[in-house]
Amino acid sequence: MKLHVVQKDITNRNLKPFLDQARDTGADVVCFGELATTGCLYQNPETVEDIKRVLEQFWPYDFAVMIGLPYRGCANLRNGYVYYHQGNFHVYNKINLFPPMNEPALYCPGDKPGVWQTPWGKVGIAICYDIRFPAVFEALSDEQVDFVFIPAAFPLVRIDDWCALLRQRAKEMGVPVVGINAVGDDGQNAFGGKSMVVAADGSVLAEADDRSETVLEISL
Repeated sequence: MKLHVVQKDITNRNLKPFLDQARDTGADVVCFGELATTGCLYQNPETVEDIKRVLEQFWPYDFAVMIGLPYRGCANLRNGYVYYHQGNFHVYNKINLFPPMNEPALYCPGDKPGVWQTPWGKVGIAICYDIRFPAVFEALSDEQVDFVFIPAAFPLVRIDDWCALLRQRAKEMGVPVVGINAVGDDGQNAFGGKSMVVAADGSVLAEADDRSETVLEISL
């Protein structure tokens, strides 16, 4: 699996340059972070684009796309992470909502593990604050996933926790873990980057810095 891990500014909603780059370099999977289509939402917006309309932009590309987005799927919104490939898609809904960013007021929590069967194996998903909850990863272990992807909008002030937890979860589960974080400042929070690909033994295979928009290209 040739993977593109996209670390982008939290306020940058232009995905096309990253998608075109992935097409030109022959990626199999392109993964973006949490709420990559909108940035963090601190109040309930009047409108949210329909999930199928969002996914239409990926139709021209042959590779799979993983991306975080809000969508209306209950009385409130869902904080979802989508796997899209050749017209088919699956969604994981964030289970553990983060109170300091007002998520419990905006989103309905998910209640099922994020597990997707893909051409490259069984993928497990957790979103941002989920990383602090061992039960999420115990459930993924029970499903015998081959990889874990953790999209995030993880604040700079706690970025050391992010780095340590990515390595910890990989070692606990014995599978590679891919962490995809944002950078930049949206006026309410600064985000700490450090997107990372961690081997099953906890060693770091690839790592971004804490400030730059960048793409980690790696084969797993």
